[in-house]
Amino acid sequence: MEDDKLMKRKVCILSSVRQRDCVRMFHKESVGLASFGYNVTLVVADGRGNEVIKGVTIIDVGKEKSRFRRWTKTMLNIWKKAKEVDCDVYQFNDPELLFIGLLLKKSGKKVVWDMHENIPADLMQKKYMPHLIKVFITAVYSKLEIFSVKKIDAVMCTRQSVQKRLVKHNKNVILLSNFPVTNYEISIQKRDERIICFAGAIVRNYQHKEIIQAIEKIENIKYLLAGQINEKYLNELKALKGWEKVEYLGIIPFEEVKKMYSRSSLGLAIHKYTANMDWQTGNYALTKIFELMVWELPVVCTNYTLWEEEIFSSYKCGITVNPTNVDEIEKAIRYLLDHPNEAAEMGRVGRSVALESFSWEKEEKKLTGLYQNLLN
Repeated sequence: MEDDKLMKRKVCILSSVRQRDCVRMFHKESVGLASFGYNVTLVVADGRGNEVIKGVTIIDVGKEKSRFRRWTKTMLNIWKKAKEVDCDVYQFNDPELLFIGLLLKKSGKKVVWDMHENIPADLMQKKYMPHLIKVFITAVYSKLEIFSVKKIDAVMCTRQSVQKRLVKHNKNVILLSNFPVTNYEISIQKRDERIICFAGAIVRNYQHKEIIQAIEKIENIKYLLAGQINEKYLNELKALKGWEKVEYLGIIPFEEVKKMYSRSSLGLAIHKYTANMDWQTGNYALTKIFELMVWELPVVCTNYTLWEEEIFSSYKCGITVNPTNVDEIEKAIRYLLDHPNEAAEMGRVGRSVALESFSWEKEEKKLTGLYQNLLN
């Protein structure tokens, strides 16, 4: 009877900017809710057409080329589809859908905001905007954000600082960390090569320049680098002397990333101090570290206070460094490569910790619990 009741509960997840195969929105949330028994519809605007995947009905309203048309025509089309599917709960995943969320709430629907980012912090980091304009836009947005949070039913966020800021305005603000899925077997090759690795968005915040400078003097080392990168930044990295020790793999599927992890000696999660990461405090929105730990890789990562206190003070599964200090990065990488047995033990400890405390399977219970409470 309970399963039949759930199947009658209809959930609609909305996004105007994310691809349908977004890991958090689709693979974790949409598929997760569908597997739990909800009737899930995902409305996107990626131009790839309608389809049904893993029990999730995907409706595509079409992709617009210009930002203006995305903010007008796309918004209107998403609003029309949202009303048409007539669901019990609506979850929106992009801040530009905020007004649609408020309209749905006004029409009597349950509304959830999955707040992936710290938007005020993001706005203040936009380099193309003059400072005074950034301050003004951020102030206006912050007031609108608080107004909206007070009106809707729940918020899911990925940062402790965001939860702390918003829970004053809505008691149903939960921390839903974007930890990696761990319910699959890993296959580890013999790690006898001196290989370090990174897979993900290759952007300046991940300190690749400092990493390449750090490996310049390390003997017999290879840096496997996989992911999307803009041409200007790629050329900057290629100009570094240490680039001769880098093997750039480009954009590769996750199956190939797994192979890379299986043969590497250590993984890198060195992110600079930014407002979105709460500066030196850090948060768990940056989940690269946990993905590496799942693969039994010792990590060299940023010395965020939160990570130091909640992970590395209790478990020896890597080495933390100041992300701007090339010497510290070099010493950490060199130490792990020169002490393979100790590094392997760190990897085993890290995997155990990730499976126990930092897996999506733990977070999924929060997601389904939130939806159950909303629909009781």
